[in-house]
Amino acid sequence: MTLVHLFARRTKARCVLVVLAAFITATVLPPADSWAFSLSEEKELGRKILEKIKEQMPLVEDGEVLTYVQSVGNRVARQLGVTPYEFQFFVMNQSVPNAFAIPGGYIFIYRGLIEMMETEGELASILAHELAHIHARHIQRRSEEGKILSVAALAGMLAGIFLGGGSGAGSALAMGSLAGAQSFALKYSRDNESEADQMGFRFLVDAGYPPQDMVNIMRRISQAQWLTNSRLPSYLSTHPALSERIQHLEDMVKKEKREGGKTVRVESLGDFSIMQAALVADYSDPRRAMDRFSAGVRKNEPEAVFGLGRLYLRQGNLDGALTNLQEAARRKPTSAFVLSSLGAVYHRKGKLSDAKRVLDTALLMDPAAPIVHFRLALVLRDLGQTEEALKHLQRIEQLSPMFPDIDYEMGIILGQVSRIGEAHYYLGRYYEYKQDWRLAVVHYRKARAVLRDSPQKTAELDRSLKEAEKRQKEAHQQARR
Repeated sequence: MTLVHLFARRTKARCVLVVLAAFITATVLPPADSWAFSLSEEKELGRKILEKIKEQMPLVEDGEVLTYVQSVGNRVARQLGVTPYEFQFFVMNQSVPNAFAIPGGYIFIYRGLIEMMETEGELASILAHELAHIHARHIQRRSEEGKILSVAALAGMLAGIFLGGGSGAGSALAMGSLAGAQSFALKYSRDNESEADQMGFRFLVDAGYPPQDMVNIMRRISQAQWLTNSRLPSYLSTHPALSERIQHLEDMVKKEKREGGKTVRVESLGDFSIMQAALVADYSDPRRAMDRFSAGVRKNEPEAVFGLGRLYLRQGNLDGALTNLQEAARRKPTSAFVLSSLGAVYHRKGKLSDAKRVLDTALLMDPAAPIVHFRLALVLRDLGQTEEALKHLQRIEQLSPMFPDIDYEMGIILGQVSRIGEAHYYLGRYYEYKQDWRLAVVHYRKARAVLRDSPQKTAELDRSLKEAEKRQKEAHQQARR
């Protein structure tokens, strides 16, 4: 894929990501004489890999962070023109600096990579690069060329990784096959990465971001490479050096400047440093976060005040959270991100009128802010204004694959307004995401019994119910072993 080739692979979870390219080859090749696969097969493959990733890796589920990353990704993705993909962006809760893309339009960026960034443009640069991999269908091209590999061997390797655990024979099987899979990926990585750099650079510039941001983040990744585990497998040495790619990007920046480039630059979608502070506060080591924010408060940095408030909120110190977030809102009164967090504290403290007032103000600052719509829906629900709450959730329903709490709250509120079939449907989707197959089956069956008026919805429910029942049976069989 991309940065997957660059960093430490000490855990089973990281091994999974290293061999995603091999997984793709082993799972999608049609049984007939053709090694190419259709767009529908590609999307189905992406969904299967996404499911595996959810099983193996922790994902960030913070609403502010996810909607910010999705918004930046959407801005870049618009530069691709009409595409068959509905791009979804996920954040992995891992401290390593990494990112990758899988078939079907799914892009993953690690918390550790976001934490080392300095601007929104750097985030956009990584997302643009990964969008380019999908847009160029590098995975499809690699799979067609990869027919020289033994699918049986790759299947055995995957069984070792996914089923064998982090040690013992399964792990040995996985690691024994890893070098061969990595060699396959490296054989095509030079051309793929060069094309993704060039296409991603164009997407970034056309979106209005400074082209220098792509160079800056690649330099920072290159420096981080030397700070990670020194026991990298020797076959990684054949990967195209980051220094080469940085030089090519610098040449593209110079050319862009000579040719005039795009004179109109976009305004930031939000305060990148605020989003970054929320990520650190909610997911990094609390002691490290406290040290970081305390040092920032001494320097009078507003994002540090905000981060401290979010850290107190994580720890359940609502009074400390309220004090710091009120101060952050005083310093950044137009930040919907800050106001949303302040509204969440008021809500947690039971001050519903204050929460509604702050969140209404946040929507004035950013009428499209998804997390504000979500938080306001919860407040309106508790105020008894369920129909209004439902309208706000429906505005952001399409974000539920990254932010599953939307489906859960949709289910609860639809139940409160006596739309029982739809309520069970959304609760089924929520529990499917959480891989609680028993509850997913329960809710899908109840939805199927009620929702009869839409053939399309019925067909979708049938597919979801069949898959959930299959997964429930597999989980039960595994538990009995």
